[in-house]
Amino acid sequence: MVTAAPPQPRFFYGWVIVAVTWLANFTTAGTNPLVFSVFIAPMTADLGLSKAELVLGITFRMIAGGVFAPFLGRIVDRYGARWPGVVAGTIAAICLAGLSVAPEIARFLNETLSLRSLLGEIPTVVVLYALFTLSGFSGFSIIGGNTLTIVPPANWFIVKRGRAIAISSAGQLLGSAVFALVALRLINGIGWRETWVLFGVIAFLGVVPMYALFMRRRPEDMGLRPDGATEPPAAPAAPVAGAPVQHEERDYTTREAVRTPVFWANFASTTLLMFAISPFLLFRPQYWTEIGFSADLISLGLFIDPFMFAAANMLMGVYAERVPIRYLGVLGGVFRTVGILPLTLGMTWPGSVIVHNLVWGIGSGTTSVFQTMMIPEYFGRTHQGSIRGMMTLAMVVISSLGSPVGGYMLDNGMSFQLFWWLILAAVVIASTSFFFQKPPRPMRVHPAAPEPVEAAR
Repeated sequence: MVTAAPPQPRFFYGWVIVAVTWLANFTTAGTNPLVFSVFIAPMTADLGLSKAELVLGITFRMIAGGVFAPFLGRIVDRYGARWPGVVAGTIAAICLAGLSVAPEIARFLNETLSLRSLLGEIPTVVVLYALFTLSGFSGFSIIGGNTLTIVPPANWFIVKRGRAIAISSAGQLLGSAVFALVALRLINGIGWRETWVLFGVIAFLGVVPMYALFMRRRPEDMGLRPDGATEPPAAPAAPVAGAPVQHEERDYTTREAVRTPVFWANFASTTLLMFAISPFLLFRPQYWTEIGFSADLISLGLFIDPFMFAAANMLMGVYAERVPIRYLGVLGGVFRTVGILPLTLGMTWPGSVIVHNLVWGIGSGTTSVFQTMMIPEYFGRTHQGSIRGMMTLAMVVISSLGSPVGGYMLDNGMSFQLFWWLILAAVVIASTSFFFQKPPRPMRVHPAAPEPVEAAR
């Protein structure tokens, strides 16, 4: 008697995880620096702060996110993203809404709690810095981090991991563009304070109930297998031209991962890339303004960028299932290099802004596939949060220095053209390095799933 194979379920719960993380990325986009840039003018005018004082809060946020990333990664590996996501979503919502009443909070601390006599006058800007720092602990929209939205889909998928992470990441990109456009209208309509409150409510509703109700750690916790498979993964067969890549799941501990050369090669190249791109993105608008481009043209270009990023990210996420992911890191570098040329060559044709953002967005989205998939693909699912957190800590701290270093160079007489060429060189060096970053030999293949910490409900 032949026993029929169990039917494969029509719908895999992993796609619910992708939807939840996409929504979290989208609704917390208010914490993104691109969205915050829209608030700089009204907040500085209303609060009597300089631009330098206000934007320093972003630096505090990045550093806080980087410092907390290793701890958050270990928590997510051990307990899953469900309840950490609920806490983080609540923190993000409170911080966004809190920006609207920073002067009132400072007044409360000084007068009602009588802290003035103990600490001296607490200015509004200190309250803002505290809110930015606290928001960094949430982990949302932290460059290179996003542990709460990258780790869950990577845990639920192996074969289709590329498209799962790409779809999830697209939420942040589309959210940044949409929220920036909405903020421009709302600030002029209801005011910047009310806009921050609304963004806080949206962040809460998009994260807290969704994570509490639907987030689960790994498919094994629900009696399922990654990708909805009904059988354990087979041993990888010999590669066939044009066939999908055979995904061999590796399981490294954090200590084992940091002993591999590819870990440090990726850390060095990605940090160099982030260090160079940070001032590049910051000073592009100033350069275009100085050569006579209109504010409307610059704004159009900057909003095209994230849409192209999202489109390329999703397309290449699917393609990553068929080719070694390091090739996408190199391909993204090629697009980014071509995208920088209009600036290095000093093009004054208005259409060059559109061309740059189109090509740059494609390159950024393509490179992002390699950057987000590298850790789970090379080191496995079990400890990916801890490994990502450790790498994020150093990368964020170092890359946060890119903008002040770039500003110092430009303030001391460096021409924009030389500045762009230096950035192009960094992009070429880092992207070339990606080609040589091959997966390490597996420490353990297809490990037995750890005992569930969280029972499915």
